[in-house]
Amino acid sequence: MAETINLQATKREITGKHVRHLRSEGKIPAVLYGPGFEPLSLTVDWLELRPKLRQAGGSQLINLDVEGDTFNVLVRNVQRRPVRGDVLHLDFYRVRMDVVIRTEIPISLVGEGAALEDAGGAYTHEKTSITVECLPGNLPASIEVNIDDLKEVGDMVTVADLPALPGVTYHADPEEIIVTTSYLTAPEAEEEEAEEGAGRESEPELIRRREEEEEEED
Repeated sequence: MAETINLQATKREITGKHVRHLRSEGKIPAVLYGPGFEPLSLTVDWLELRPKLRQAGGSQLINLDVEGDTFNVLVRNVQRRPVRGDVLHLDFYRVRMDVVIRTEIPISLVGEGAALEDAGGAYTHEKTSITVECLPGNLPASIEVNIDDLKEVGDMVTVADLPALPGVTYHADPEEIIVTTSYLTAPEAEEEEAEEGAGRESEPELIRRREEEEEEED
């Protein structure tokens, strides 16, 4: 189970275009909603929200305190300003701890992959997240894949190889590839190919020069 993140919020009556004034004061407008729950308009202090939003992503539970009432929530949508990326608005989804939910969890790679590197190979992270189903209390922060298990070129990790987690069900094709391996191109081979290519490119020019010289002699 991932660590619960605590966050403070206050109820909001200002709506529409007037919320721009809240942002100028460092307050981000938000809404809290969920099944059988009347939506609440909120504001969250940006300085408190910023690190916790990065920590929670869309997969970790947040313990949201709204003026003394607490709710278990997930971040469901973050609206950002184009180009600059400033947060303009976000949605909190209220979950019930006794009801199974389905959500996307990131797949993170751990380890050094030294054995694969020594074998002249490299890895490619093909699938970076996966859908899981579980009770909110069993949500993992991420699914870890150890690349130290990749010893040789040709080794791979599929969904079927992911670790079994208590109460967590993966929703993906078991044969779907998460990490693949391939050979690195040797620097010497690249240089040889470049030299050969340069030689081939210069041949027509040399031929043309010879033809011109022969014409002049005639």
